[in-house]
Amino acid sequence: MPSPWSFTFEPLFVALGAVAVWLYARAWRKSAPRPPAWRAWLFGLGVALVVLSLNSPLETIAVEYLLLFHLLQNVVIADWAPPLLLLGLTPAMRLGVADRLGAWFALATRPVVALPVWLVGWYAIHLGPLYDAFLREPILLNVEHAILIAIGLLFWWPVLCDPPHSVPTLGRIAYVFAAFVGSAFLGLALTFSPPVYGYYEGLPERLWGISAEADQNLGGILMSTEQALVFLAAIVWLLLRLFREEEEAERRLAQEQRAAGLRKW
Repeated sequence: MPSPWSFTFEPLFVALGAVAVWLYARAWRKSAPRPPAWRAWLFGLGVALVVLSLNSPLETIAVEYLLLFHLLQNVVIADWAPPLLLLGLTPAMRLGVADRLGAWFALATRPVVALPVWLVGWYAIHLGPLYDAFLREPILLNVEHAILIAIGLLFWWPVLCDPPHSVPTLGRIAYVFAAFVGSAFLGLALTFSPPVYGYYEGLPERLWGISAEADQNLGGILMSTEQALVFLAAIVWLLLRLFREEEEAERRLAQEQRAAGLRKW
Protein backbone atom coordinates (compact mmCIF):
# COMPACT_ATOMS: atom_id res chain seq x y z
CA MET A 1 0.00 0.00 0.00
CA PRO A 2 1.22 3.55 -0.68
CA SER A 3 2.28 5.79 2.16
CA PRO A 4 -0.71 7.68 3.58
CA TRP A 5 1.22 10.90 2.99
CA SER A 6 1.88 10.32 -0.70
CA PHE A 7 0.27 12.64 -3.22
CA THR A 8 -2.15 11.50 -5.88
CA PHE A 9 -2.62 12.98 -9.34
CA GLU A 10 -6.06 13.23 -10.92
CA PRO A 11 -5.39 14.97 -14.27
CA LEU A 12 -9.10 15.29 -15.08
CA PHE A 13 -9.79 17.61 -12.15
CA VAL A 14 -6.54 19.51 -12.56
CA ALA A 15 -7.54 20.18 -16.17
CA LEU A 16 -11.11 21.12 -15.22
CA GLY A 17 -9.79 23.46 -12.54
CA ALA A 18 -7.45 25.13 -15.02
CA VAL A 19 -10.25 25.56 -17.56
CA ALA A 20 -12.55 27.03 -14.90
CA VAL A 21 -9.90 29.56 -13.85
CA TRP A 22 -9.21 30.50 -17.49
CA LEU A 23 -12.90 31.03 -18.27
CA TYR A 24 -13.36 33.02 -15.08
CA ALA A 25 -10.35 35.24 -15.80
CA ARG A 26 -11.66 35.93 -19.31
CA ALA A 27 -15.12 36.86 -17.97
CA TRP A 28 -13.51 38.97 -15.25
CA ARG A 29 -11.54 41.03 -17.77
CA LYS A 30 -14.70 41.72 -19.77
CA SER A 31 -16.70 42.79 -16.70
CA ALA A 32 -17.58 46.46 -16.40
CA PRO A 33 -17.46 47.81 -13.82
CA ARG A 34 -14.69 45.67 -12.38
CA PRO A 35 -16.13 43.19 -9.83
CA PRO A 36 -14.94 43.29 -6.21
CA ALA A 37 -11.79 41.28 -5.54
CA TRP A 38 -13.50 39.11 -2.92
CA ARG A 39 -15.48 37.36 -5.64
CA ALA A 40 -12.30 36.24 -7.38
CA TRP A 41 -10.85 35.03 -4.08
CA LEU A 42 -13.96 32.97 -3.33
CA PHE A 43 -13.98 31.43 -6.80
CA GLY A 44 -10.28 30.62 -6.55
CA LEU A 45 -10.79 29.05 -3.13
CA GLY A 46 -13.60 26.88 -4.52
CA VAL A 47 -11.40 25.64 -7.37
CA ALA A 48 -8.51 25.02 -4.95
CA LEU A 49 -10.71 22.94 -2.63
CA VAL A 50 -11.70 20.65 -5.49
CA VAL A 51 -8.25 20.28 -7.02
CA LEU A 52 -6.31 19.92 -3.77
CA SER A 53 -8.73 17.52 -2.10
CA LEU A 54 -8.39 15.18 -5.12
CA ASN A 55 -4.63 15.68 -5.61
CA SER A 56 -3.16 15.33 -2.15
CA PRO A 57 -2.63 12.83 0.67
CA LEU A 58 -6.31 13.30 1.46
CA GLU A 59 -7.13 11.28 -1.66
CA THR A 60 -4.57 8.62 -0.72
CA ILE A 61 -5.97 8.14 2.78
CA ALA A 62 -9.54 8.29 1.49
CA VAL A 63 -9.00 5.48 -1.01
CA GLU A 64 -6.41 3.32 0.71
CA TYR A 65 -7.08 3.65 4.43
CA LEU A 66 -10.10 5.39 5.95
CA LEU A 67 -13.75 5.98 5.06
CA LEU A 68 -13.67 8.98 7.40
CA PHE A 69 -11.34 10.81 5.01
CA HIS A 70 -13.37 9.82 1.98
CA LEU A 71 -16.51 11.28 3.55
CA LEU A 72 -14.51 14.41 4.41
CA GLN A 73 -13.41 14.61 0.79
CA ASN A 74 -17.01 14.25 -0.37
CA VAL A 75 -18.31 17.10 1.76
CA VAL A 76 -15.44 19.34 0.67
CA ILE A 77 -16.25 18.97 -3.02
CA ALA A 78 -20.04 18.75 -2.63
CA ASP A 79 -20.86 21.12 0.25
CA TRP A 80 -17.97 23.60 0.50
CA ALA A 81 -16.61 24.18 -3.00
CA PRO A 82 -19.91 24.69 -4.94
CA PRO A 83 -21.22 27.65 -2.88
CA LEU A 84 -17.79 29.30 -3.02
CA LEU A 85 -17.70 28.91 -6.79
CA LEU A 86 -21.19 30.39 -7.18
CA LEU A 87 -20.51 33.28 -4.80
CA GLY A 88 -17.44 34.03 -6.86
CA LEU A 89 -19.57 34.62 -9.95
CA THR A 90 -20.95 38.09 -10.56
CA PRO A 91 -24.68 38.43 -11.39
CA ALA A 92 -23.70 39.01 -15.03
CA MET A 93 -21.58 35.84 -15.05
CA ARG A 94 -24.43 33.81 -13.57
CA LEU A 95 -26.82 35.17 -16.16
CA GLY A 96 -24.35 34.27 -18.89
CA VAL A 97 -24.05 30.71 -17.59
CA ALA A 98 -27.83 30.33 -17.40
CA ASP A 99 -28.27 31.71 -20.93
CA ARG A 100 -25.65 29.38 -22.39
CA LEU A 101 -27.07 26.28 -20.70
CA GLY A 102 -30.58 27.12 -21.79
CA ALA A 103 -34.02 25.80 -20.89
CA TRP A 104 -32.91 22.49 -19.38
CA PHE A 105 -30.76 24.35 -16.86
CA ALA A 106 -33.59 26.72 -15.99
CA LEU A 107 -35.75 23.68 -15.27
CA ALA A 108 -33.04 21.81 -13.34
CA THR A 109 -32.37 24.76 -11.04
CA ARG A 110 -35.96 25.10 -9.93
CA PRO A 111 -36.09 24.10 -6.24
CA VAL A 112 -38.76 21.45 -6.89
CA VAL A 113 -36.28 19.75 -9.24
CA ALA A 114 -32.89 20.63 -7.74
CA LEU A 115 -33.69 19.43 -4.22
CA PRO A 116 -34.92 15.92 -5.19
CA VAL A 117 -32.03 15.50 -7.65
CA TRP A 118 -29.53 16.47 -4.96
CA LEU A 119 -31.07 14.19 -2.33
CA VAL A 120 -31.33 11.19 -4.66
CA GLY A 121 -27.77 11.70 -5.86
CA TRP A 122 -26.41 12.14 -2.33
CA TYR A 123 -28.05 8.98 -1.01
CA ALA A 124 -27.44 6.87 -4.14
CA ILE A 125 -23.71 7.58 -4.19
CA HIS A 126 -23.38 6.44 -0.57
CA LEU A 127 -25.22 3.14 -1.05
CA GLY A 128 -22.91 0.31 0.00
CA PRO A 129 -22.56 -1.64 -3.29
CA LEU A 130 -22.28 1.49 -5.42
CA TYR A 131 -19.82 3.17 -3.07
CA ASP A 132 -17.64 0.05 -3.06
CA ALA A 133 -17.74 -0.09 -6.87
CA PHE A 134 -16.61 3.52 -7.13
CA LEU A 135 -13.64 2.84 -4.88
CA ARG A 136 -12.48 -0.25 -6.76
CA GLU A 137 -12.32 1.49 -10.16
CA PRO A 138 -10.38 4.78 -10.54
CA ILE A 139 -12.52 5.84 -13.50
CA LEU A 140 -15.72 5.28 -11.53
CA LEU A 141 -14.23 7.19 -8.60
CA ASN A 142 -13.75 10.16 -10.92
CA VAL A 143 -17.39 9.78 -11.97
CA GLU A 144 -18.43 9.86 -8.31
CA HIS A 145 -16.47 13.04 -7.69
CA ALA A 146 -17.87 14.69 -10.82
CA ILE A 147 -21.44 13.82 -9.80
CA LEU A 148 -20.92 15.25 -6.31
CA ILE A 149 -19.59 18.52 -7.71
CA ALA A 150 -22.40 18.74 -10.27
CA ILE A 151 -25.25 18.10 -7.83
CA GLY A 152 -23.63 20.46 -5.33
CA LEU A 153 -23.64 23.28 -7.89
CA LEU A 154 -27.21 22.39 -8.87
CA PHE A 155 -28.38 22.43 -5.25
CA TRP A 156 -26.77 25.74 -4.30
CA TRP A 157 -27.78 27.63 -7.44
CA PRO A 158 -31.38 28.43 -6.27
CA VAL A 159 -29.99 29.54 -2.89
CA LEU A 160 -27.21 31.86 -4.05
CA CYS A 161 -28.21 32.94 -7.54
CA ASP A 162 -31.12 34.88 -8.96
CA PRO A 163 -32.43 33.09 -12.06
CA PRO A 164 -35.45 34.38 -13.97
CA HIS A 165 -37.68 32.28 -11.70
CA SER A 166 -35.99 33.75 -8.63
CA VAL A 167 -37.08 32.18 -5.36
CA PRO A 168 -38.18 34.54 -2.55
CA THR A 169 -35.81 34.60 0.41
CA LEU A 170 -38.33 32.91 2.68
CA GLY A 171 -38.68 30.13 0.10
CA ARG A 172 -34.91 29.72 0.02
CA ILE A 173 -34.84 29.33 3.79
CA ALA A 174 -37.48 26.59 3.56
CA TYR A 175 -35.49 24.97 0.73
CA VAL A 176 -32.27 24.82 2.77
CA PHE A 177 -34.09 23.58 5.87
CA ALA A 178 -35.79 20.83 3.84
CA ALA A 179 -32.39 19.80 2.46
CA PHE A 180 -30.93 19.63 5.95
CA VAL A 181 -33.76 17.47 7.27
CA GLY A 182 -33.82 15.26 4.18
CA SER A 183 -30.07 14.62 4.16
CA ALA A 184 -29.62 14.14 7.91
CA PHE A 185 -30.62 10.47 7.90
CA LEU A 186 -27.49 9.39 6.02
CA GLY A 187 -25.11 10.81 8.60
CA LEU A 188 -27.16 9.35 11.43
CA ALA A 189 -27.27 5.94 9.75
CA LEU A 190 -23.51 5.86 9.31
CA THR A 191 -23.02 6.98 12.91
CA PHE A 192 -25.10 4.24 14.51
CA SER A 193 -24.98 1.29 12.09
CA PRO A 194 -22.40 -1.48 11.73
CA PRO A 195 -20.01 -1.24 8.74
CA VAL A 196 -21.85 -1.11 5.41
CA TYR A 197 -18.87 -0.70 3.09
CA GLY A 198 -17.13 -3.99 2.37
CA TYR A 199 -14.29 -2.18 0.62
CA TYR A 200 -13.08 -0.60 3.84
CA GLU A 201 -13.65 -3.72 5.90
CA GLY A 202 -11.35 -5.62 3.52
CA LEU A 203 -8.43 -3.19 3.60
CA PRO A 204 -5.24 -4.94 4.71
CA GLU A 205 -4.08 -2.06 6.89
CA ARG A 206 -5.94 0.26 9.25
CA LEU A 207 -4.52 3.72 9.86
CA TRP A 208 -3.98 4.77 13.50
CA GLY A 209 -5.64 1.56 14.68
CA ILE A 210 -9.16 2.78 13.84
CA SER A 211 -11.51 -0.16 13.32
CA ALA A 212 -13.86 -0.31 10.34
CA GLU A 213 -16.86 0.30 12.60
CA ALA A 214 -15.29 3.26 14.41
CA ASP A 215 -14.14 4.62 11.06
CA GLN A 216 -17.68 4.62 9.70
CA ASN A 217 -19.21 5.98 12.91
CA LEU A 218 -16.71 8.85 13.02
CA GLY A 219 -17.46 9.53 9.36
CA GLY A 220 -21.17 9.74 10.13
CA ILE A 221 -20.51 12.19 12.97
CA LEU A 222 -18.33 14.27 10.67
CA MET A 223 -20.98 14.34 7.95
CA SER A 224 -23.80 15.23 10.35
CA THR A 225 -21.81 17.98 12.05
CA GLU A 226 -20.51 19.46 8.82
CA GLN A 227 -23.91 19.61 7.16
CA ALA A 228 -25.50 21.11 10.26
CA LEU A 229 -22.90 23.90 10.27
CA VAL A 230 -23.10 24.55 6.52
CA PHE A 231 -26.89 24.63 6.39
CA LEU A 232 -27.11 26.70 9.59
CA ALA A 233 -24.69 29.25 8.10
CA ALA A 234 -26.81 29.40 4.94
CA ILE A 235 -30.03 29.89 6.92
CA VAL A 236 -28.47 32.66 9.06
CA TRP A 237 -27.24 34.42 5.91
CA LEU A 238 -30.69 34.14 4.34
CA LEU A 239 -32.39 35.43 7.50
CA LEU A 240 -30.14 38.50 7.48
CA ARG A 241 -31.03 39.00 3.83
CA LEU A 242 -34.74 38.68 4.70
CA PHE A 243 -34.43 41.30 7.44
CA ARG A 244 -32.70 43.69 5.00
CA GLU A 245 -35.45 43.17 2.45
CA GLU A 246 -38.13 43.92 5.04
CA GLU A 247 -36.32 47.08 6.15
CA GLU A 248 -36.03 48.23 2.53
CA ALA A 249 -39.73 47.50 1.94
CA GLU A 250 -40.68 49.51 5.03
CA ARG A 251 -38.43 52.37 3.92
CA ARG A 252 -40.01 52.41 0.46
CA LEU A 253 -43.50 52.34 1.97
CA ALA A 254 -42.66 55.26 4.24
CA GLN A 255 -41.29 57.22 1.29
CA GLU A 256 -44.40 56.50 -0.76
CA GLN A 257 -46.64 57.60 2.11
CA ARG A 258 -44.69 60.83 2.52
CA ALA A 259 -44.84 61.47 -1.23
CA ALA A 260 -48.60 60.79 -1.22
CA GLY A 261 -49.03 63.20 1.70
CA LEU A 262 -47.14 65.96 -0.12
CA ARG A 263 -49.25 65.48 -3.26
CA LYS A 264 -52.41 65.66 -1.17
CA TRP A 265 -51.38 69.02 0.22
